[in-house]
Amino acid sequence: MRQKQLEFVYMRGIAIMLIVAGHSIYNSGEGFPALLENLIRGGTALFVFISGYFFHRVFYSRFEFRRFMQGKINNVLWPFLIVSLVGLAALTPQWLLIDHHSLQQLPIDVWYTVRNGYVLYPHWYIPFILLMFIASPLFMDYIKLGVKQRWLLLLGLSILAIALQRPIGNVNVLQSALYFSPFYLLGICYSQDEDALTTMRVPLRWGALLLLVVTLVMQTYVEGHLGNYHKNFWEFNNGFDWQFLQKVALCVLVLQGCEWLATRQESPWLIRLADMSFAVFFLHPLFSILIGNLSHLFHFRLPPGSAMTSMLYSALLFIIQLGGSVLLALWLKQRFGERSKTVMGW
Repeated sequence: MRQKQLEFVYMRGIAIMLIVAGHSIYNSGEGFPALLENLIRGGTALFVFISGYFFHRVFYSRFEFRRFMQGKINNVLWPFLIVSLVGLAALTPQWLLIDHHSLQQLPIDVWYTVRNGYVLYPHWYIPFILLMFIASPLFMDYIKLGVKQRWLLLLGLSILAIALQRPIGNVNVLQSALYFSPFYLLGICYSQDEDALTTMRVPLRWGALLLLVVTLVMQTYVEGHLGNYHKNFWEFNNGFDWQFLQKVALCVLVLQGCEWLATRQESPWLIRLADMSFAVFFLHPLFSILIGNLSHLFHFRLPPGSAMTSMLYSALLFIIQLGGSVLLALWLKQRFGERSKTVMGW
């Protein structure tokens, strides 16, 4: 079996663009097209699917828990802590100069920020994925199950995830793990059963496309829900989580699209972006803070406007965050060399 397939490299590059795009939406609910926003939001599911695929494809045959976790501590936990410190430093001028908080209030601001388990909002993903890595022995046992048992367990956990939904503020790490574990298991199953699933490529494609359309219409126009579904752990009256099923369909469609791309001429820029995807994930929220602070400093307000205006400004924010993160990552790589993996995960 190939350990590094080009279609999954492409998928990682598309997944990080989708994540940054989801954090670049301007005028949400007041001009930006709701259906497009529902499609863009929740790109993290693709990242989790890819992680599950490579857990089986790369680590399963040579899994050793201590060595596995040491690698994750070096390349995930340390960058998370370092970038979080930078994030606190970036938030300090906002607290002092924009929110007009006193120096005495800074410790309170820091506490209210870090008590959630992360400093920069997209980084809720790190405590969650570290818990998934800690649970790796359970995933090893899952891989050893029979085909029917694996898919039935995946179905059961998917039903549970739809009922639980994502936590408020993505703070509850256990709830996030229960919600996203089906995507991780789906990645594992795709790696294990890739040959059989390949023979079903066409019906899977059309089935996923139908599911994507139905879930988008149901969420956007029937239920009228915008973005991801969030609720408290024990609350069970938040509607049906169409976003979960939509992202399952999107995993299939994006992967098949990337399989087609992999048969064409190689795309060096997408390969490069995929290679630095974790660095972009860590760094792009710093540019969100920078944009917000500069907008306040220069008293610049983006006009509410139409759907077209909203999409144009969102595209500009996306370019700034993605392009700025790539340039900063390249500079840090040049500055720190191999040590940059500890600084930003690449």
